[in-house]
Order: sequence, then structure tokens, then C-alpha cells
Amino acid sequence: MSNQARPASGSTRLARLTVADQVRDYLVVEISEGRLAPGSPIRELEIAELLGTSQTPVREALRELAALGLIDVRRHVGARVRDMAEQDLVDSVPVRAALESLAGRIAVSVPQPARDAIQLAYDDLLEAAEGGDPLVYAKASTEFHRSVVRAAGNDALERAWNSLGIEVMTIMATANHDGPLVEAARAHAEIVEAIGSGDADRAERVLHDHQDHYLPTTRRPA
Repeated sequence: MSNQARPASGSTRLARLTVADQVRDYLVVEISEGRLAPGSPIRELEIAELLGTSQTPVREALRELAALGLIDVRRHVGARVRDMAEQDLVDSVPVRAALESLAGRIAVSVPQPARDAIQLAYDDLLEAAEGGDPLVYAKASTEFHRSVVRAAGNDALERAWNSLGIEVMTIMATANHDGPLVEAARAHAEIVEAIGSGDADRAERVLHDHQDHYLPTTRRPA
């Protein structure tokens, strides 16, 4: 594949991106930065040729993006970028905040190995940020937040969190982030410290407030 959708490099603990993942992430960035505008057609063959891959991973990526609500796929018509209002993302942020703040409250009292996994995920996030690749960083950020949710040990909570399309939300937020990635990564240190402190109220508050990072720039608190 071309450099536009290169595979993850960095820590061996970071999950390796499949070709379909790379195609998906490339398309998310194109959509979030406006190069693929609402209503634009997405043609499998053109994307495959552009990224130097077969149509199979492109098809897989399109299926995932359709499930996440970023594109519409219709028989005999093909795939088009969904006319998705900014409000769609705005509406999902308080739901994510509620779920992650609950996970943080629970995580302060779980066995140490579960909390150690959060620290390891944070280390991976810093490493990804230092590498400078926003797609690798977004993947590591998703894995960090997933480690917090998993630490809570609540399957219903994790299923609800996964249903929000967290990876795509994070990629879109990262694509529109105008500061250094290392600075964004270090903003997660407070989460690690809050969970490690054993203070459930603090952990809940920190995780709730952190979600402002995922709002569109125009909707973030001053």
C-alpha cells in the first residue's frame, strides 16, 4: 500500500492494522478533512488502485464504515459519504463520557493487574505519539480507553462503549487536532493517576471531563 495508508510501526504491544483497517482509516481521514464531501461516491476500484491493494479490503472497510454510519451503501447505487451533521458526533460524546466515567469509578477498586494494563496502554500511547503518525496514535488512544473500560469488568458496559464506534470517533478527532500528538497523549496521564489513586470520585470526574477532547473544535468549552 502507499504511504497514505501505511501499517502501524511502534510498540509490539500495539495491535497491527490489517489492510482493511488501513483503508478504513484512510477514508475516515479523507471524510473528516472534507476531501470526500457528503454525497461523494466512493468507488471500490478507484480506492484500491489509489492505495495499491485489491478490492477485497476496500469492500471490508466500506462495510465497517457503513455500520458506523459514515457512509451509505445501496445496491445498484454503490457507496456514498453520508451527509452526517456535526451534531452526530456531538451527541455521542456525552454518552461516551457517561460510560467511561462509570468505568473509571469501578476501575479504581479492581485487582492490580487490570490497572497495570492501563499503564501499559498509556506507555504505548506515548510511543505512538512520539512516532508522529496520527492514525497509529488514534489506534493507540482507542486501545488506552478500551483498557479502562475493560478494567471495569462489565460486559454490558463494554458492549455499549463499542457500539459508539470509538475508533472512528478517535480518528476523526485526531485528524482535526492541531497540536502536538505528544501533548495530546500526556493529557491521558491524569486518567492513569486518578485510577491509581483509588479515589473513585476523582477517576469518574477526570474521565468525564476528558471527553471534551472528542468534541468538534467549534463545540469545545473555552
